[in-house]
Amino acid sequence: MNPTRTPAVWEASIQSSGKEAVPPPGVEQEKWDTELFERLSSYPFEDDHEFAHGLSIILGHPEIPASRAEIDRDDDVTLQAKCFYFSRKEKLSTPVNVGNYQLWLQARPIAAEAAGPVNQQQLNNVVSEDHANAPLKQAEPAYPSSFAHIVELITTGQPIPGIQQIPDTILAGQDTPSARSRRRKPWELESGEHVKR
Repeated sequence: MNPTRTPAVWEASIQSSGKEAVPPPGVEQEKWDTELFERLSSYPFEDDHEFAHGLSIILGHPEIPASRAEIDRDDDVTLQAKCFYFSRKEKLSTPVNVGNYQLWLQARPIAAEAAGPVNQQQLNNVVSEDHANAPLKQAEPAYPSSFAHIVELITTGQPIPGIQQIPDTILAGQDTPSARSRRRKPWELESGEHVKR
């Protein structure tokens, strides 16, 4: 696929198909996923202007490229965009599975905090355990934190920042009369005109 696709197409097809990236023949899926996720996590998204522009369109401000803080976020939308863009950039036959990548990211800090060196098998076991529990986590829809916050504000009746409050009252006495004469309707006649048949 062409990695220079327009961000609009990028945004339209950002949802993962649920398929996993297929490893080359003779390579285990878990090892391939780990290597793929390592490459994805080390990809310099902050320096990629095309990614920053595409992410800014997804986030709703296409005129301003995405900031480093927006690119470094780990919310669902940003991770989906990273997985999609990386899959296109690396020309993978199937996109990187966002759910598996999130599980792998969650397992990384656990493995890093463990005492002593962590071997590949231990990390794969943690990812496999999380993957087994994934259907329970996926039953509840995952929304970006900003969307969940907006939903919470709406359901609790609190004002949403950035939205102008318009009063329900009509301001009497501040209206001005029209300076133009009223337009005639097509069937209306001026006084003195006759209907021609």
